[in-house]
Amino acid sequence: IVSEASAHGLQVFDLTQLRSVASPPATFSETAHFSDFGTAHNIALNTDTGFAYVVGADTCSGGIYMLDLSSPASPSYAGCYSDDGYTHDVQCVVYSGPDTTHTGKEICFASNEDTLTVVDVTAKASPVQLSRTTYVGSGYSHQAWLTDDAELRARFERDGRLPATVIVT
Repeated sequence: IVSEASAHGLQVFDLTQLRSVASPPATFSETAHFSDFGTAHNIALNTDTGFAYVVGADTCSGGIYMLDLSSPASPSYAGCYSDDGYTHDVQCVVYSGPDTTHTGKEICFASNEDTLTVVDVTAKASPVQLSRTTYVGSGYSHQAWLTDDAELRARFERDGRLPATVIVT
């Protein structure tokens, strides 16, 4: 759990605690706390690799801040990608799409305000930008995601109007 509240950091909560609630409501405490950053806009998990990707944080220039969750009660810093500045949202996957050059690599699709930025984060200590794309009239890049058939879709604001979803080719 992350928040834009001051000095919040990352809270880890073991959901299996919910299985043993004898008489709700119940009050719980966090399982773990990671305080190497204070505020963050969002967090994405890649359950295939066991890594978390914090974005919009008050560190790493607001870029992709990577955490190793192989031991969930003890999250640890794994790397940072800040070359394209603030990231609003991210989806990180083990890539299996049509570009076989990147098959099997962990790839992040980052919505960075005015760009869609694609980053290879396989080597967490040295992530590599694969692509940085702007779109005329896109306004603000809110999010991008892969469909089940590896088609990339992005959601933008256009000139302050309602968001539009586009297929990125």
